This record gives sequence, C-alpha cells and structure tokens, in this order.
Amino acid sequence: MRKKFARRKEIQQEDVEKYGEVLLTGEQFNRLVENFGEDLTKFAIQLLNDKLRSGDKALRKAKNHYQYFRADGKIINFALEVMNSSEKYGHIFY
Repeated sequence: MRKKFARRKEIQQEDVEKYGEVLLTGEQFNRLVENFGEDLTKFAIQLLNDKLRSGDKALRKAKNHYQYFRADGKIINFALEVMNSSEKYGHIFY
C-alpha cells in the first residue's frame, strides 16, 4: 500500500537556530531571504517573535516556525503592509 503523503525531511533539533523565540534552520532562513529579501524576513521574524512572547500557545508548541512564513500567510502580509505604510508616510518601524 502506498503512503498518502510523501515523507517530510526530518529536522534535527541541533540544526534549529533561534532567532529570538522563532525556530528556523539556517537553510530555511536563507530560503526566506531569497524569497522575500533580508529586510522583510527580519521584520517578519521580529513580528512573529513578539507574538510568541505574548503567549500564543499554538505557536509555542511548534518545533519549527517555517510554516508561518508562507507567501500567503498573515505574518508576511502584515509585515508587507507595515513596511509599505512606513515608506508611504515616512515612518520607520523596524
């Protein structure tokens, strides 16, 4: 019988780096920088870090937070919105 889902790459705990409270591997961080640019990636990590510190239990249970940085995800969209409004109005929030 064939498995329904392809096997996901196992992430070893020693490969995970902490960016504040956000858990990503170095490879995942580099991929985010390639996709979104360094400024947006660092700002989105800062936003997610603030959300983790506020006590979001579902986020704290995650062993890796890469899934929260999808292109259609709330974190990236909110970071883009804030960065665009800061450029428009001349404020820098990050």
